[in-house]
Amino acid sequence: MIDKIKAFYSHSIKRRLIITVTLTHVFLMSIFVYDLISEQKEFLKNQSNEQVTSLTKMIVRNSVSWILSNDYVGLEELISSISKYPNLEYAMIINKNGKILAHTQEEKINLYLSDKLSTDFFDSKKIESKMLIQNNKILDYISPVFRENQHIGWVRVALNQNINSQNIEEIFKEGLFFINIAIIVGYIFAYFLAKNITKDLYTLMKIAKQTATGTRNQRADISRKDELGVLSKDINNMLDKIEKDEKQLEISNRELEKDIVKLELMDSKLTLLNKNLEKKVVEKTYELKKLNDNLKKEIEEEVEQNRQKDNMLFQQSKMASMGEMIENIAHQWRQPLSFISTSASGIKLNKEYHTLTDEILDEAIENIMNSTQFLSNTIDDFRDFYKIDKIKDKFNVKEIIHKTLKLTTSRFTSRSIQVIEDCDDVFVFGFENELVQVFINILNNARDELEKLPYEERFIFITIKKEKNEAYISLKDNANGIEPTILEKIFDPYFTTKGSDKGTGIGLFMSKEIIEKHFNGKIIAVNENFIYNKKEYNGANFIITIPL
Repeated sequence: MIDKIKAFYSHSIKRRLIITVTLTHVFLMSIFVYDLISEQKEFLKNQSNEQVTSLTKMIVRNSVSWILSNDYVGLEELISSISKYPNLEYAMIINKNGKILAHTQEEKINLYLSDKLSTDFFDSKKIESKMLIQNNKILDYISPVFRENQHIGWVRVALNQNINSQNIEEIFKEGLFFINIAIIVGYIFAYFLAKNITKDLYTLMKIAKQTATGTRNQRADISRKDELGVLSKDINNMLDKIEKDEKQLEISNRELEKDIVKLELMDSKLTLLNKNLEKKVVEKTYELKKLNDNLKKEIEEEVEQNRQKDNMLFQQSKMASMGEMIENIAHQWRQPLSFISTSASGIKLNKEYHTLTDEILDEAIENIMNSTQFLSNTIDDFRDFYKIDKIKDKFNVKEIIHKTLKLTTSRFTSRSIQVIEDCDDVFVFGFENELVQVFINILNNARDELEKLPYEERFIFITIKKEKNEAYISLKDNANGIEPTILEKIFDPYFTTKGSDKGTGIGLFMSKEIIEKHFNGKIIAVNENFIYNKKEYNGANFIITIPL
């Protein structure tokens, strides 16, 4: 049987071409279909993994505040909002003990997970994200919920793979269809190709036999441009070329002598050209060096101009806050000056009525001395603020916040603004007064917005924490946030919403410059909803992160 197949295959070039080309089409198309199905399976698998992990992380991010506040209605609304997510099998939010707080299937809420897979996972005591089930039917992923590194619950999401299986089945059917098409097309193509090739090949075989028997006046009349056409022309020209070889050899020798003369001439020209080229290289090298020197000088001048511009903006920002500081001094001084005036008037009045005693005099003098000492301390505080730091130093951010509040306390107290602190001792490296200026800019903006609220609802929340290798600083108010249309522009230079008579628009710009360039940190502003004293507020939160 094998011998018959071999004989059938090798009997004719035409037959071999048809069979080989057809099988090659089928083989290549089969490989293509197999590779396509494999890549599609891998792509759909990775896509499903990304979908289930991203959906789980989204629920984790949005469920933190609801879990902390035990707001089960909020959790149910969160789960309900994703109930129509494509391929969603189920989604649930679980507390640390395995109790279901929210579920896409409402009848399972308040039940405990008791299946073996869940109990084995919780018994392992591992607090980590994990793919519990991963097969062709379903993907089941669980992830922990943290609040400031404290584990408070779990989020579990499962996606079915029905659509993926249907897609793979459709691709397989289409692959079979294209394989059949490849068989038909390959056979037709191979048949006409083999017929076209072998027809003229038989003609050449006939001419070759006649030439071998001595009949050399035969010529192949084949008008083709492929290899068979070239071969027929070669056979036709073969005898003619034999006669012309000797004459052509003589012509070639003469041409060779001429070529040698030309080569010698070209060699001399090439030598001269190399010398000219070397000279041009030297000239261009000198020009390039001169250009590099000029470019370096221009870069240095541009850097110096940028540095001077930054210094000018920094001083403008500090001068812009001088009016605020002078007004703070006035508020700080008003009470002790009044106290001094009252004490002096009392001494004068008692003296006129001859009722001035040593006790009254001593008490008045002590009050005047205490007030003058307070005035002196106030001057020192504000003078330190305008003192230019010459060297960077390590300092406590918490102490800088207290220093800032001391400079601005009168303006906050007179406006009934409450400052709520949650500050840890965190040390950073840089210029103290520059960070004071950043805090004053942010707090003054918050103060201006809080003046629009009722007196009993004016809050500023200050948080300082250490997170990994960074200092985390949050300055948040409850003044209803920043207009979304301008939120991305507030750090632009000279951008202000207060009007030219009340603001310069460089305070927040310089704050961003100081944090990013002088502290290698980041500053962002976001609008945030939060709850304080069981009441929901909305406000702007300026978040600063500085490497330790």
